[in-house]
Amino acid sequence: MTEYIKTLQLGAARITIINIGELKFDFAYALDVPESEWSPRYASVFEQPMPLPIQCVHIQLPETSALVDASLYNITPDSRFAIPHYQPPPGLLARLAEVGVRAEDINHLIITHPHFDHFNGTIMERDGQHEPCFPNARHYLSRADWERAQTQEALQDPDSTESRSLGALHRHGLLELVEGDLDLGQGIQIIAAPGETPGHQIVRVHSEGQTLYCLGDLYHHPVEVEQPAWMTTWADETACNASRQALEAAALKENALLIATHIPTVGRLQRTESGVGWVVV
Repeated sequence: MTEYIKTLQLGAARITIINIGELKFDFAYALDVPESEWSPRYASVFEQPMPLPIQCVHIQLPETSALVDASLYNITPDSRFAIPHYQPPPGLLARLAEVGVRAEDINHLIITHPHFDHFNGTIMERDGQHEPCFPNARHYLSRADWERAQTQEALQDPDSTESRSLGALHRHGLLELVEGDLDLGQGIQIIAAPGETPGHQIVRVHSEGQTLYCLGDLYHHPVEVEQPAWMTTWADETACNASRQALEAAALKENALLIATHIPTVGRLQRTESGVGWVVV
């Protein structure tokens, strides 16, 4: 049975992982790894598409309420990501309310990168207008992702997800463009981790000697931890490799907990005979 809400304590920080629904992901298509390289060891990953969660992470500290990505399950039945006859759980705002988090109390919202399933829950439609779901939050997107041609082109289309959300946040004065790393205080840092997109960023949380990273799409599956050269076909290989190596070194040194958007388990990195693996916590 799918677990849609998980909570863990990290020092003084309460971490809540909210799965807003599952999508169908075809690793054979997305990673384009020759069968001779993955068979038979990783046959279960590549032979057929598998369901992956879409997870947002809420971080509650004594003086800070932060959210990493805000997603809305709006996958249409004809999408290649759609699971036939799938019924998604309650949405992000409803789930936050269940755990006692009010949308208006969130003061930081970090968008790891502008793929639709990471930011399409930042805006709601009210009386024909697109209004922010988290009206008091600064929304952090990398400048590199905002300025890339694909985003700018989408922003010119009033019907695009980018225009209705990122564009609306910009018009409301709630969007902050991040260059490099950014310290938000209270032990929360945005760290540049390009590769999946030019401005992909991850989040580090440190409290009372414990560390956690929210990885966005740095990895989509533990197989990419074991085989770091495997990545999505749309990623920048050089940048992604560098970002993964930096995270690997830091996470091993800090014995950090790890949460990735599409990996259903909380994990840690552990050295193996052949390199590094993802260990479920």
